[in-house]
Amino acid sequence: MNPDSARWSGRYLAATHWFIPAALQQEAATLTRAENVVSAALLAATAGPFYALAYYLLGFDSAVTEILLCCAFMLTSPLLLRVSGSIVAARELFLCALFFNFTWLSYHLGGISAPTASWLITGPLVAAFLGGIWSALFWLAMSCTAAALIYLLAAGGHALPVHPVSDMATLYLVCHLGLFVVVLAFALLFELTKTQGFVKLEQALRTINELAIRDELTGVHNRRYLMNLIEREKERSDRNGRAFCLCLLDIDFFKRINDTYGHSAGDTVLRAFAQTVQALVRGSDCFGRYGGEEFLLMLPETPACDAQVLAERVRVAIDRLRCKDGPSDIALTVSIGVAEYRMGETITQAIGRADEALYLAKSSGRNRVVCHGQDEDLEPASGARARIGQGQGEGAGRDLGASVGRMLDGVHCDQLTGLLNRRLLRDRLRHAMDRANRNRRLVALLLLNINKFKEVNDALGYEAGDALLVQAGGILRGCLRDCDTVARWSGDEFVALLEDLGSEMDARQVAEKILDRFGLPLAAAGRECFITLSVGVALYPAEDCDLDALLKRADVAMRSARAWGENSVQLYSSAATAPQSERLALKNGLRDALTRGQLFLEYQPQLDLATRRIVGVEALLRWQHPVYGRIDPGRFIPLAEETGMIVPIGDWVLRTACAQNRAWRDAGLPGVKTAVNLSARQLRTPSIAARVLDIVRASGLAQGSLELEITEGVLIDDIEGNRRVMSELRAAGVLVSIDDFGTGYSSLNYLSELPVDILKMDGLFVRRLGIGPRARPYAIAEAIVAMAHSLELKVIAEAVETDEHLADLVAMGCDEAQGYLFARPLPPEQVAALLAGQARHDSQAAAPALA
Repeated sequence: MNPDSARWSGRYLAATHWFIPAALQQEAATLTRAENVVSAALLAATAGPFYALAYYLLGFDSAVTEILLCCAFMLTSPLLLRVSGSIVAARELFLCALFFNFTWLSYHLGGISAPTASWLITGPLVAAFLGGIWSALFWLAMSCTAAALIYLLAAGGHALPVHPVSDMATLYLVCHLGLFVVVLAFALLFELTKTQGFVKLEQALRTINELAIRDELTGVHNRRYLMNLIEREKERSDRNGRAFCLCLLDIDFFKRINDTYGHSAGDTVLRAFAQTVQALVRGSDCFGRYGGEEFLLMLPETPACDAQVLAERVRVAIDRLRCKDGPSDIALTVSIGVAEYRMGETITQAIGRADEALYLAKSSGRNRVVCHGQDEDLEPASGARARIGQGQGEGAGRDLGASVGRMLDGVHCDQLTGLLNRRLLRDRLRHAMDRANRNRRLVALLLLNINKFKEVNDALGYEAGDALLVQAGGILRGCLRDCDTVARWSGDEFVALLEDLGSEMDARQVAEKILDRFGLPLAAAGRECFITLSVGVALYPAEDCDLDALLKRADVAMRSARAWGENSVQLYSSAATAPQSERLALKNGLRDALTRGQLFLEYQPQLDLATRRIVGVEALLRWQHPVYGRIDPGRFIPLAEETGMIVPIGDWVLRTACAQNRAWRDAGLPGVKTAVNLSARQLRTPSIAARVLDIVRASGLAQGSLELEITEGVLIDDIEGNRRVMSELRAAGVLVSIDDFGTGYSSLNYLSELPVDILKMDGLFVRRLGIGPRARPYAIAEAIVAMAHSLELKVIAEAVETDEHLADLVAMGCDEAQGYLFARPLPPEQVAALLAGQARHDSQAAAPALA
């Protein structure tokens, strides 16, 4: 649509909105139906006088009167819509006038052979546009009945009225041409409203996608999207052998800027910094915010030497940058660590090497660029030396800041937590290993990772995240002896160095003590937060182990602990193959879990946000292993997918959930729907729809009581095949929902093609709600809700944990929600108790009304 057409169509639609009450303009689908009624009435009533003129010229005065009266009734339908707010009443008034007009004309112009008899089809045709299939069928029946009655009257000898029109050929021509024009005009009007609706949907979807990949403050890529881009570049590099570089940028003394000038000035600095760097990088480069005052730059197909040149250019530009804060100018410097990707390593390892280079740049004077592998004793960067020769003024101010920075580095402390930094830790670890070799006593290195710390930053903000890190550092220090060492290793990782241990059990006891202490809540942003740790332990002396190998072993053990679940401790030793044997044991154990009754279901209630009643539950699979205890689903579900056991396990889950739903109903409890997750492998199984329907029929489950949840990524793999499966399921009364909506595949194309009933908004969007004034997180979630409602889909929000989350979801019109704010996943008997309590409350509320 060109700009002129868009402008005129926009004006026309704005004019039609005068007839539509504000209550009907809230939802896109309702607004479109109302627009269609107004457009049809205006078109028919406008065209009517021209037909009346044709009949006047042909000498049929009574037809002129009848046509004008019908036009008057048609014109009253938009006014009726404005007064009553009823689309149905306005639509039916218009269709009655239209039907009467052509029935009367056909009867008075010679019966079934009249030129207007073919116009009787316009009633059902317009009804299909305005009211859907049922309205079209009703008016089709009325038109057929009218035509049959007119024919039977003439066939039965009833004399039809005599009309005064002598030139019937002209009348036939006028009627046929008019029919063609009117049908085309109706089609164009309805196409206009439909196109406008899809334009709005496309705009909403673009907004969702854009906001989901951008950092809210700076507008550059956020960490999640940036990591995806780097992962793709890694795959290309592994294929074509062309290296790429990562540059980790850290604004020097940013905390001091916040403390001195305030957080508003800090936000201004971050935005100016991001804009300056973005203007210097190439179009093919990827730049985003990594966290807090750290940014990450990925340079495709760029060797380290070229990356250093670009990084130095960025450093000089930032050194010249001045940010205004009232009358003050804030001078900035940046430290940059550069690392070239090495074939076969993980992205985490590459970023870790860039982080090591960054620490070296910060610890050797700041405001410099260091490439990984560069000698630690290099002189400060030329830009820093150049400032020595400058005059007093602002150059002296920057020299003072650099001097203070060197003083802080001189005591080897992490600026945020006050703990030792990694450079001094390496020195202390080296001396501890020498002492262990001399006195033959054990040294334990504990690497502690705060699980899901990014979610804390996303939900509460970086200030709250920093506060948690400070508290965590203090707790760790309090759990250890004075002779032990604690250091901050990286963003959310700490290292504890324990010397003079008698056995590995001593190290495990210390780790368990730390985990117990973190069982208490920490305060952040005025709230209580519970955090969990993954702890990896590496011991020395050990064979073939130097300082770097010991650090690597602690990292491997920590990752193994994280794979086992929250609050886990894993020890790296000569039996380092234990994780693989445990993985094998779990894979083999899955085959026995079904037959031995180790699998069970818990159900998390879903509430209608308008009535606050339980309207559904989500069935969640659990595994109680006889050796390893309760196993996190994130660990065994991928194994089930890998081994193919997900198919029989999925059938068992579906059968058990359906039977439980039927049991609740048989017990007289209120009816609820049960949501069951359908995996990728299940969906690809031949005859999956028939298998599901067999289970539903066998359980005797009522229509609308089963909901199948399918993730976006699974649906997008085979849209055509999935559409056939989902259509078959929905035809049998099974609801279909898109799980984890908004996490990367959001596309109007598949939303319009796939037959779904529900969108489940991913917890990533929900956790960001309720924090300060409504801004981008709220806009993203609201756009998802509005888009779903415009497609006549319900929205269920996941991970609702606070009253603030709930208030925002209610304000944006979300339909249903689930989360710890309402209830954790519960066994069936506890769900039954909740439903029984709900039923009692309903009966008590109804009793006074009956009385």
